Amino acid sequence: MSIPEKMRAVLLKDFGDCDNLYIGETNVPEIKDDEVLVKVHAFGVNRADTLQRKGLYPPPPGVTDIIGLEASGEIVRVGNEAKEKWNDGDKVMVLVAGGGYAEYVAAHMGCVMKIPEGISMVDAAGIPETFLTAFQGLKLIGNIKKGDMVLIHAGASGVGTAAIQLAKFFGAKVATTVGTNEKIAYCKRIGADKIINYKHGPWVKTLQEYTRGLNRDGFDIIYDSVGKDYVEANQEVLGIDSRWIVYSCQSGPEADKLSLSTLIRKRSTLSGTVLRARPIDYKTNLVKHFQDEAINGFLDGKLTAITDKAWPMENIAEAHKYMEDNLTMGKLVITVVRDK
Repeated sequence: MSIPEKMRAVLLKDFGDCDNLYIGETNVPEIKDDEVLVKVHAFGVNRADTLQRKGLYPPPPGVTDIIGLEASGEIVRVGNEAKEKWNDGDKVMVLVAGGGYAEYVAAHMGCVMKIPEGISMVDAAGIPETFLTAFQGLKLIGNIKKGDMVLIHAGASGVGTAAIQLAKFFGAKVATTVGTNEKIAYCKRIGADKIINYKHGPWVKTLQEYTRGLNRDGFDIIYDSVGKDYVEANQEVLGIDSRWIVYSCQSGPEADKLSLSTLIRKRSTLSGTVLRARPIDYKTNLVKHFQDEAINGFLDGKLTAITDKAWPMENIAEAHKYMEDNLTMGKLVITVVRDK
């Protein structure tokens, strides 16, 4: 396949609003020996992308300024070392630290996965960042096991929908918080056992009654993307020997209501985690564990890639606004349509 020197990509005029995103032209990335070049068919949109657009989440050192953490497509060039694993023409989905919002993206060979049979390019574009983020938090950090009680905040988000499915896949009971009654119905369809509309008022008592009704003292795992607003409430619903894992802080980064005595009394572990800035060896190991322990769930229907909406690349600003308006139920995906 002939590869051009230039490609279209989503570029940024300046940090700020969605309108600062535009389609421009830039160089096709050069690949290293341990990388592959992927012709992008579609890419996923993540909350982190909106933060980078605002200048609040810069890429790690040495990573392209082009936004985008995941994509699907076809391998069109393979580095010498990567030839041990990958070939031209392989249909893949990739996890990247940047560069996904483009017609071509370079990906490390260990962060590439074959698209499961029956999964479309559009749906596959929304798997790597969300499912690996959820798998990392629940399995590698949370050590989830059958019978655990798990509370997942923002259950209708991309990571939330992946986390609900993975928690059920590993045999846990799942509660989640959402912001609309429509999202309650949605999360119930994908397996959540207890769903709370947080806009209807405080939810601590309801969830305490839920866990007590199952003869449990609280949740074994809280997977939290909210941060500040839920710090106090989370502590009230934690169980003994529990794990509280924070992977985002959408309501603010402060934890002024954190009680160390509560963590001590409940023997709880509080962990913060991020995926993008992890070393490549860590990501390679994470991808391997995910493939060994979970990816077959896409083949037997226990896991589903859920695409809420898909737009052409020219509508990227609309997709960012949709996410920032908290309308998401599943993944937002952008399709890349090349000029004829």
